[in-house]
Amino acid sequence: MYHLFLEFDNLEPGVKSVEDLKYVIRDDKHTAFVMSAVVARFIKDALIMNHTIISLKNCRFAFANGAEFVEFDSKGRSGRFTDTPDWFITPGTFARSQWLVNHELHDLMTPQFISTFLEMFSDVKKRREHCNLLFDLQLEESPQRGRSGAKAASKTRGSTKQKISDLSSFELFSQFFNRLKKAVEANQFPTVQVLTGIDDVAKVPATLKSAVRTWFKAISSELPPNSKRVGAGNPELFCAPVRAQIQHIEAYGVERYYKKLSKAIAEGGERYIADFTFKL
Repeated sequence: MYHLFLEFDNLEPGVKSVEDLKYVIRDDKHTAFVMSAVVARFIKDALIMNHTIISLKNCRFAFANGAEFVEFDSKGRSGRFTDTPDWFITPGTFARSQWLVNHELHDLMTPQFISTFLEMFSDVKKRREHCNLLFDLQLEESPQRGRSGAKAASKTRGSTKQKISDLSSFELFSQFFNRLKKAVEANQFPTVQVLTGIDDVAKVPATLKSAVRTWFKAISSELPPNSKRVGAGNPELFCAPVRAQIQHIEAYGVERYYKKLSKAIAEGGERYIADFTFKL
């Protein structure tokens, strides 16, 4: 028996408060819910104090759209994952299954479903996001059609560049920093695969990939080396200045550095990673 809690930005949470969480985990049956940012923060803060939380036994948590995972065993002992666990459910899959059940939408006739759905989301943006997941509309990837579409594509092509991002987790940053340090000390190219610990880059959650690229850009003033740069060789040349920056950060204090970096990312707003710079 496990209780699954998922933090998805674009799905209405069924577990909105800590009281909701307590109510759900009293149940002996399998349950799965989207949790609010408030509940996610409560769990993360609780883990700072203690890695064993008996009241959360047999609970699984996926934070930040699948960037971070924690599981509590039958005795309440917590374990973290660097790879995506088998029990993780993507937002689209969850929206079309358990989410409908949680919000009592699964057995409604079509006219009643539409009416109830419209009442749930007076905010058009939220309604659009939920429709996108429920019906796999792929709105963010809609193909351009006709002349006007082609013109629009040429104007927005630059928007495919990744924007700066942070996961608001020193623990995740610390894992990234340790992988980076280990790589450059061994004169190994710190690729995205190395920095995330996930060999298949296609399996790296977008939020984690974006944050890692942002953090690396802040430290090295460059983006993580791609296959072309790795193929060119000379990892010693690439790693030397990064190694010096790591030593500088350690002398300053890694956690202290991350707090300043996290603040700078938050203040950076909509800036692109390629244009982002950060200095102590």
